[in-house]
Amino acid sequence: MKTLVATLACLSAPLFAAELKLTINDINAQPGKIYIEMYKGEQPYMSGDAYTASIVKAQQGTVSTQFSNLEPGAYAIRLFHDENNNAQLDTNLFGIPTEGVGFSNNATMQFGPPSYQEMTITISQGSNVESMAISY
Repeated sequence: MKTLVATLACLSAPLFAAELKLTINDINAQPGKIYIEMYKGEQPYMSGDAYTASIVKAQQGTVSTQFSNLEPGAYAIRLFHDENNNAQLDTNLFGIPTEGVGFSNNATMQFGPPSYQEMTITISQGSNVESMAISY
């Protein structure tokens, strides 16, 4: 009976757990926090329904963070540097960000945020490493 319980417990755990070490580069000297959102699939990205999210303290230069227990697959990551700690991305009168933003694949904004396809990265089983830059 103990063997059956142990087997069932193993089967209920994720079969393919993935981890991501994300390094964020080019952070300016402003204090604040970096808000990170990961999206799994285009529809969740379009609706703003993040698969997982994290907040890290900003520091000049580079910061790293870790995401664990991810399902392998295609993801898009977007982030912003909340320099004034108001928990939102500030924009100017035309909707252009006035705080730093970054996207996976280092996709760039052109008349709006990049598409899911431009930002898509693949997370495979095991350890993964990605690096992103913030643009101000």
